[in-house]
Amino acid sequence: MARAILVIGEPGTGKSRAIKNLDPKETVIIKPNSKELPFRGGAKSYILGKNMFVVKSLVAVGKLLDEINKAPKIKNIVIEDLTHYFSKRVIDERGTKGYDKWTELAAHTKLYIIDKESELRADMNLFIIGHVTATQDAAGKSSVNIQTPGKLMDNSIKIPSYFTYIFHTYVDEDEDGVTQYRFLTNKDGVREAKTPEEMFPKFIPNDYKAIIDTIEAYQKEEGIVQIGLTLEEKAKLDATKAPAKVATKVVTEEVKESHPEAATGTEAA
Repeated sequence: MARAILVIGEPGTGKSRAIKNLDPKETVIIKPNSKELPFRGGAKSYILGKNMFVVKSLVAVGKLLDEINKAPKIKNIVIEDLTHYFSKRVIDERGTKGYDKWTELAAHTKLYIIDKESELRADMNLFIIGHVTATQDAAGKSSVNIQTPGKLMDNSIKIPSYFTYIFHTYVDEDEDGVTQYRFLTNKDGVREAKTPEEMFPKFIPNDYKAIIDTIEAYQKEEGIVQIGLTLEEKAKLDATKAPAKVATKVVTEEVKESHPEAATGTEAA
């Protein structure tokens, strides 16, 4: 059983840039189009037909996942962008009437994307990227969650319910006016992010490699990989934990000068 991770946000808020620190020898990107990757060296690291593939349907994505599963060197798969697969399906079937097409879309999403978590190898990470939309629940409360074709599909399948890890992109400016591209790790009252307790601080850099490292350390009870913390934040967190239980790898103020990109996540996607 692979580890499935959902990452959602508006276009240009850091979802694709987060691929940058993954090892391209261990990573495959699946895309619905030929959009270039938004980081330096992307075209050199990811080559079409080698470790990057453009496929046009959810069914084709599922079949490709089955083939990738046979390659033991591949540890990470990134599906960009689930929302675009939904959009293409809706446009292709715009002349089809009736509820059945929504039921079939939900079924294909479940069979060829979500269920693959249980079919892929246990040493694999499956990142699924999507866009967001504002919705209201039965009580009238507003929230921001993954964008789907609409309620007719949502009535058949609630995508977030299948994920332990859901990250929302979060863009703001620091005190110097520099744009920060980060991930929200738990719900803030509007964005429906979620991760296990004490795994992450509220905000982390947009870096899939750091996310994997943190999850693996947490699940193996090897301690906590603390990413995106200042020295002050680290001290506060450490003060609440027994020293024997905490093994840290910290991106702090001490390393910002030599690794500013890792410390702030200042590139977008």
